[in-house]
Amino acid sequence: MRVTLALLVTTACVSVAAAPDEDELGKAEGYPHQRLAPDFSLLTDKYKIGNFTSMDQIFWPREIAGTAPARPLSKAPQAFAVRYEYGGRTFTIEDILARQRITGLLILKDESIAYEAYQYDRTATSKFASFSMAKTVVALLTGIAMREGRIASLDDPAAKYAPDLRDTAYGKVSVRDLLRMSSGAKWSDKVIAGQATDIGQLTADTYFRRARGGPSSLQRVRESVSAPGTVFNYSSAETFALGLVVRGAVGGDLSAYAAEMLWKPMGAEAPASWLTDWSGAEAAFCCLNARLRDYGRLGMLLAADGEYNGKQIVPREFLLDATDPTRQPEHLKPRRATPFFGYGYQTWLYPYRTRTFQARGLFGQEIIVQPSSRIVVVLTSALRTPDVPNEIFVERNLFVGAVLKALGGQADVYR
Repeated sequence: MRVTLALLVTTACVSVAAAPDEDELGKAEGYPHQRLAPDFSLLTDKYKIGNFTSMDQIFWPREIAGTAPARPLSKAPQAFAVRYEYGGRTFTIEDILARQRITGLLILKDESIAYEAYQYDRTATSKFASFSMAKTVVALLTGIAMREGRIASLDDPAAKYAPDLRDTAYGKVSVRDLLRMSSGAKWSDKVIAGQATDIGQLTADTYFRRARGGPSSLQRVRESVSAPGTVFNYSSAETFALGLVVRGAVGGDLSAYAAEMLWKPMGAEAPASWLTDWSGAEAAFCCLNARLRDYGRLGMLLAADGEYNGKQIVPREFLLDATDPTRQPEHLKPRRATPFFGYGYQTWLYPYRTRTFQARGLFGQEIIVQPSSRIVVVLTSALRTPDVPNEIFVERNLFVGAVLKALGGQADVYR
């Protein structure tokens, strides 16, 4: 294995001296989390650090049980360093930590931690919010349910497994089109502070528990604007519908199913949690909370195409359908679905020649996976805005590309 490393110190876990915007983010008060009161907002800077690592104390969680022993992660004997170019300047890992509101950074190569750092007084035992990274987990559970025969075909209509969706725009849509966010339903996932939006209403109806939750949260979605399977439209409602499909197919909670079929088999070191609504349904479009290293273990499972410890946990062909750009229809390919990413099954696809993909969540949460090189990068963050600003997006891509190349992976010419 050819790896470009800098020999600096002998520990893989790094403590960073100063993080950006500490005062704005509540350092003087010990990074408090907010009470769930009428003025509660995930957009308030002062509480972001505390909120994003205390979601299961603020809202209503269901545990995803872990197991012992955990999948071992060795520490690299040499410290990892990388340099990347951005804006005509050269930066290091320490620079990106000082420039962006990163709460945790974990870089894995094979079974080894190449680099690990936490900021804002977070630690390896902190439980970080995933936001929409949870969508990828829902896709994995869909593939597992299919392997078990609980979902007969991805081309079955959603209402076959979730009958309460029958009168919505999603009832006749295939499970596959829900996985691809290509239902054709009219929906906007744009988060706008102070404005009523589709995603804002779904959030209020589900884990904020301001309505009954469950299938009732989607009853208002009845209009379609395109034919299923033809147009990509990022929609948290489609993941919520997919979560209802999986719940119906397995006859139980997503959390319990995830614990037995994913979290325990992959060797998680600690329980995770998933926020729930009044009906008891998990807010499938977001709201899974876990330790950074367990997000890394999830990434390692994906890097091995769903296999761990001699067991195929997630079907390999399903994962290839989920994450290989060449297997996607034209409207989902990289630089088609969006100006940069493509989209698979609840998973973002890089426009590299080498298969590389990510789970991604609001405010800068990311799990980046390159299977051929067995490299995983996990970033948790508390950015100013829900959507990642372009300058941060570009710098992160350059940083991740440099990490991949330094560890023997590829950041090929874009397609």
